[in-house]
Amino acid sequence: MLTITQVGPAGVPDDAVQVMIPMRDATRLAADLYLAGPPDPRPAVLVRLPYDKDGTYCFMPVIARYFLAHGYRVVVQDVRGKYRSEGATEFAVHEPDDGHDTIAWVAGQPWCDGRVVMWGDSYYGYTAVAAAISAHPALRAIAPRVTGSQLSTVLEHGDGTSDVEQTARKMYFASHYVDADRYEWEPAWDTRPLRAAFEEFFRRLGRRSANFDAEFEGTSGFVPQPVKALLESPPVPALYTIGWFDNCAVWSWHDVRALSRHPAWNDRLRLRLEAIDHENYWLGHAPVGPDDDHAADPAALERMLPRYLDPAIEFFDAVLAGDLAALPRVRYEVCHGEWRTSAEWPPPESSDLEFFLAPDASLTSSPPAGGLLQWTHDPSDPVPSAGANPFAALFDRSDLSAAGERADVLRFTGPAAPGDLDLIGAVTLTLRLT
Repeated sequence: MLTITQVGPAGVPDDAVQVMIPMRDATRLAADLYLAGPPDPRPAVLVRLPYDKDGTYCFMPVIARYFLAHGYRVVVQDVRGKYRSEGATEFAVHEPDDGHDTIAWVAGQPWCDGRVVMWGDSYYGYTAVAAAISAHPALRAIAPRVTGSQLSTVLEHGDGTSDVEQTARKMYFASHYVDADRYEWEPAWDTRPLRAAFEEFFRRLGRRSANFDAEFEGTSGFVPQPVKALLESPPVPALYTIGWFDNCAVWSWHDVRALSRHPAWNDRLRLRLEAIDHENYWLGHAPVGPDDDHAADPAALERMLPRYLDPAIEFFDAVLAGDLAALPRVRYEVCHGEWRTSAEWPPPESSDLEFFLAPDASLTSSPPAGGLLQWTHDPSDPVPSAGANPFAALFDRSDLSAAGERADVLRFTGPAAPGDLDLIGAVTLTLRLT
């Protein structure tokens, strides 16, 4: 039985003032202003998201109060077409222009000193990157977390290879980009063809997602600006936070590599690498118990906030004080270990570790002779996923070693390390299947 729950906007908090900010085409976007404190003009933190500025999922009121307590005005906005904002519901189409126009409005308010910074996770981190493309001079810094300029797209690497498509993009369009609200539902994943499960959802709902339809037909214009557009924009200081266990990390690394090769952007780039997943669950708590679940326990959320927000506040404070050079270029967390700093990424004392897949199921340091390995896939008994929610990989982290014994899993084993070894950085697999 298909159950669909429609989730509309939550109530505006008592300590926020909602305003409708006009865009260049006269569309008005809803925003909450958090302005408590002395009346003098101050820098403003802007967050633009499609997940409800007042809802519990992204806990924006809690975040706004934290930034407010650290001396910033705060503006949290529903993006175009979502929740209380006007306009068409379209993924990634309007964010550069709407970001530009919102920054212009915020910078011109008497409670703002003309300086705006942007912060956010995932799509609301992407809106910060998109705003940087718009090149408004009042935007002084961005702190995007677990995101990238090409968020959710299939990356092409220029050598004939591409990343594996994530079905999550289609599910995302069907759940978040039908109209202004959000829809919670679970497809029957064993339906064939899979599209039929989505068609049943749209039939029951009585309306469709233009984003979803264009995506399935392969004609989608709903793609972000290329990273080239960011490189061609005036550089602004940027603090990228990447999670070691984030299923969206590939898009963060794509940006960081491109920006690092651009001298003007590289000078302003700072990197923070954490042992977290996309939903900000931390390896030290995995698997996550009730007392550490920030999505369910307000006390756990309060404990998480310093780790979550203090790095951005430190970064914004340094940029606005003209002291960015005082911050390490790279901070990275060794899993189950300490935090380290580096003047560059990868750290100069590190080296690449490369293995090749051999026909005898070993990992070799040099290309092996040709051979053949095969397995049989049984659609009725698929290999278990690493977790129930790929965005929360650490929430129910379990021992997957038993999966390596399955007949439909190829497991490759390398030589034992000769001594102590810290493995850091992104893991990349280049594979050709025939």
